[in-house]
Amino acid sequence: MNVYGKPVLWSLGFAFLAAIMFASGGLKAGAEGLILHIPFSEGPGASVFSDTSGHGHSARCGTSIPCPEARMDHGFFRLSDSHWEWLEVAHSEELNPGTEFTMAVWIRPGNAIWENGQPVRIGGGKIMGKTNALFDGGFVLGTDVKSQENLTYQLYPEIWDSRGRNHVFRAGEFRFGEWTHLAVTWKSGGHMIGYVNGKEVHRIKASALPVGRNTNPFRIGIAPWDTNALAFGGGIDDIRLYREELSANEVAALLQLGRNSDAQIEIPPNPEPDSTDLETIESPGPTPENSTP
Repeated sequence: MNVYGKPVLWSLGFAFLAAIMFASGGLKAGAEGLILHIPFSEGPGASVFSDTSGHGHSARCGTSIPCPEARMDHGFFRLSDSHWEWLEVAHSEELNPGTEFTMAVWIRPGNAIWENGQPVRIGGGKIMGKTNALFDGGFVLGTDVKSQENLTYQLYPEIWDSRGRNHVFRAGEFRFGEWTHLAVTWKSGGHMIGYVNGKEVHRIKASALPVGRNTNPFRIGIAPWDTNALAFGGGIDDIRLYREELSANEVAALLQLGRNSDAQIEIPPNPEPDSTDLETIESPGPTPENSTP
């Protein structure tokens, strides 16, 4: 069963304009801006997901790391009570953001308990991040449930400065089973800003200090500090890290480019239930906001 349904293609003039922005340097896609880009273009059986930014930060799985399913245009992260999947990018100082950065991704959240062919309870999870169990530096991008009744989520990012101070918010709204673009920007001395589908949903003051360093891997689909906690179930695509604070227009341009920089944007219908793909809510584990070093 195809849980994604038949995509509806939405052609937009904005997509053409976004492509022009990339070509003209309007979006910081060069070596000084984009430092990690994982488009998930690999075929079935892949255990390496290439970083196309040119910086060599490919994501890997296998051996002790269960691999997500490579579906040519995204990675599908299966989740059940006894099984979860994730990817790891080896530590690099380049992945410690410093004073400004942007993280962006497309997701299709699928953490759910199903009854009679319908999702009856959803759960959040961690999409990507780089921090440790002390929570004394780094970042994580996750989702949190906004409404069980309406099956909706909210953006849930956390960033720790070099003194370990946590900067966190929950904001925005997006639905279970729908492709959604998320982005968070940070500039020390400025703001931490969250975007859902190209629109700003919240901002808070950022620390004057840089983002704290750590030597953990950059992890995808799991809590970066604990590979037994807060797994993500569903689709992940087009992960990007910039060592720049992208502007609101640049974030909107990323949305208009679509997944994998496709000039046509897929707007899928609500998914059909498939209990073999989407079985249960996130695995248990502590949240850093409520943990103490």
